Amino acid sequence: MFYEQDTAGQILSLARITTPGRLRAGLSYLMEAHGFRHYVFTWRGQSLGGAGLFTLHNLSLNPISPDWPVDTDPLARYATQGALPIDWRALMMRADFQERAYRVTMRRRAALGLRAGCTVPLLNGPGELAWLDLAMDRDDDQAWLHIRTYLPCATLLGRVLLERVGRFIADAAEPGERPEEPLSDRERACLLGASEGLCNAEIGAALGISERTVSSHIQRACHKLRARNRQHAITKALLSYQLYDRFFLPTPTTVPEQTA
Repeated sequence: MFYEQDTAGQILSLARITTPGRLRAGLSYLMEAHGFRHYVFTWRGQSLGGAGLFTLHNLSLNPISPDWPVDTDPLARYATQGALPIDWRALMMRADFQERAYRVTMRRRAALGLRAGCTVPLLNGPGELAWLDLAMDRDDDQAWLHIRTYLPCATLLGRVLLERVGRFIADAAEPGERPEEPLSDRERACLLGASEGLCNAEIGAALGISERTVSSHIQRACHKLRARNRQHAITKALLSYQLYDRFFLPTPTTVPEQTA
């Protein structure tokens, strides 16, 4: 996928990906190759249906609380009013981002390993808000220099992600259609394996079940999601927040309170 030698070409190659699972895998690989530890793409909007929130990320956690108020999140706030990419150090030095609640939020992010990073506003219209965060797990001058140098590429990456996710949502949208019942843990696990490109035999070996049982779980998932095939089921499971963790932010008790 990433045979292109230049950074822009590598990012644009993501636009050729046709499934959410492959996009997630390709993005994780690309970010590691470009020196970043974490990425978080967030889209809030009426166009996403009843849930109104879509996230794509590589954070490995199962948060207890799904809510992170926008009014205490400096990155979300910047996304509502900014148009240009910005590194977090520069953002938190601005006079209008000196509130204590913002500093507490950033400390909680740092506890997740998001210690230095940048934010790219992508969409800010009536009822719609989208942005991309890229982060490194170290906080030193070399890290911040790399982040500032990468800002133009981060903007291109954000635009590609916005286009791809928007296309997946449009392709999967079927008005008035909701899953009859949620996926079981086995059905979700089998779809997750399929999203990573594993065949039924490989999924079965990983889960300790037979290839035939894997096929049965995937067929049942397709029926529940009213999907035409496994790739369609993967897309609809992701967009209905049944495949990966829907939320990525910690509870307010993740980091002990600190005195500003």
